[in-house]
Amino acid sequence: MGKDVWIKFKKLSERSRIPCFAHADDACFDLFSPVNQTIPAGKSVVIDLEIASEFPPGYEVVLRPRSGMGIKKALFIHLGTIDAGYRGNWIVRLFNFSEEPYDIHQEDRIVQGALRKIPTVHILESFDLSPSERGENGLGSTGR
Repeated sequence: MGKDVWIKFKKLSERSRIPCFAHADDACFDLFSPVNQTIPAGKSVVIDLEIASEFPPGYEVVLRPRSGMGIKKALFIHLGTIDAGYRGNWIVRLFNFSEEPYDIHQEDRIVQGALRKIPTVHILESFDLSPSERGENGLGSTGR
């Protein structure tokens, strides 16, 4: 197995909760709402998770929706990235695509975090790009 990586979390309020894995073999850890909040049908809300973090350079945390919330309740989040050097509060935007308001309660699991290793990327301006099978064929070019 690979090297263990630790994420330090700091609670920014008494009502916030440190993220955790629901099961030992889960790919993502759960993040919790520190507040009660209603998301009106067809609207979105921003929720400050009231936590901050520290983890090693070369990693990112990807914020993504919880599968059950999307499939069962039509709730999604704005995908986001937490960079290793960021020490501020984590904030998420949740969208309610259903026709009913949705109530979030304090300590509900509302989003998932996935720690991902990222390569060091170097940017190079180029005046020529090598050909590829796809070429410049874009949106919808591979069919339905």
